[in-house]
Amino acid sequence: EADFNRKGVSIYADKIGQQIAPEFVTIVDDGTRPYERGSLNVDDEGTPCERTVLVERGVLTSYLHDNISARHYQVKSTGSGRRQSFRHAPMPRMRATFMENGPHTRDEIIASVDRGIIAETFTNGVVQIGAGDYTFYIKNGWLVEGGKVTAPIKDINIIGNGPETLRRVTMVADDLRLDEGGWTCGKDGQSVPVSQGMPTTLVSSMTVGGENV
Repeated sequence: EADFNRKGVSIYADKIGQQIAPEFVTIVDDGTRPYERGSLNVDDEGTPCERTVLVERGVLTSYLHDNISARHYQVKSTGSGRRQSFRHAPMPRMRATFMENGPHTRDEIIASVDRGIIAETFTNGVVQIGAGDYTFYIKNGWLVEGGKVTAPIKDINIIGNGPETLRRVTMVADDLRLDEGGWTCGKDGQSVPVSQGMPTTLVSSMTVGGENV
């Protein structure tokens, strides 16, 4: 979201045009997907929504812009100026953000893992914008051993750093699915409806902690 970058808060503030992920990683924020939570005809500044490619083949290509950040960067708004209600000021916000399909299959990814987990359902995420650190609670998932799914897991946390995690992506499957939950994103005291999703993705290493693993 471009206001974080304009203020120099985000770790991606000066990374436009740089490789931040493997070339098979493309990340999109699409406000035009029919019936998706977070999709809009126009944003709260009257700008038509669009499909914004944020990362294309591993290269950071765009931020999400409202009118203020678009003027600052001398680009056009991406139709991302959103607000909770008429009582609030618009700011750049996500809509439906997801990673596109990759060249692998879920079965290929599982077969390549000696020991790891499949994080199936995420809840209660916290992200520190400046450093890029995150914590997510995994409601349910699976343990993978010797290339096979061996047991269910639940109630654990994964901890990491966003830029490092992107660099550690080694495989992306072709099974993109957007979450069907009623997700809401909070920022500066405002909450807006959003969607997110991704295909099965292999990260080479990550901190995993909790119970029932």
